[in-house]
Amino acid sequence: MSHVFEGLATVTVIARYAGKPQAELTTLECPVRLETAGTDRTRVELARYLEGPKDANVLRVILPEGRMVQGPIIDGCNAPLGGWLLIDVEPGDLKFAPLAA
Repeated sequence: MSHVFEGLATVTVIARYAGKPQAELTTLECPVRLETAGTDRTRVELARYLEGPKDANVLRVILPEGRMVQGPIIDGCNAPLGGWLLIDVEPGDLKFAPLAA
């Protein structure tokens, strides 16, 4: 996995189902770590429990400079002390600038 971002981001947890109104909950300044997990997946590591609607199936992460990654939730673990979510993304969604050494 390739580390692409670590810091505070705006994270929105979304429940999107055909025929139902979309439900979402946004957490501002949420500590996250983003890593690529192949060409079309991103792993979002969480430092704390992430609140959201029941049966959420989409995650959106907006970085401080405005770049965004969003996709369906494929797998994950959301625990009181943190966890992780794996989302599908479009190839190339995570073309971020390299981290400073």
